[in-house]
Amino acid sequence: MATMDITEVGVRVRFSAWERLAVWRDEVVVPRAAIKVVEQVDAPLRRTRGGRVGALISGVLKVGYWGLGTGIRQLVSARGGVPGLRIEIDREVAGLPIDEVLVSVPNAAEVAGALAPSNA
Repeated sequence: MATMDITEVGVRVRFSAWERLAVWRDEVVVPRAAIKVVEQVDAPLRRTRGGRVGALISGVLKVGYWGLGTGIRQLVSARGGVPGLRIEIDREVAGLPIDEVLVSVPNAAEVAGALAPSNA
């Protein structure tokens, strides 16, 4: 499962060894200045859309890139039964090829409060 750390600069999502195969990176760092929206989601598996490149076990997990063909590219590491965060980012400010990060984290409400743009 991916881990999420809040730093002074922003938020860092680190991927497990097997997740790296699906997302093609060790971690992603989203600067606070690039965070537009932070939303706690109870069922992150249901929040992906469009085509994908990555791993999918229906109802259990989704890891990789979603949104192919939709215009909104999502970096996803979501698990069934684990709440998550949807972080909408400004792609240009972040310097990343993604528009959203969707990650399952057990303490989603706490992290969402700490990351909300008004707290930046």
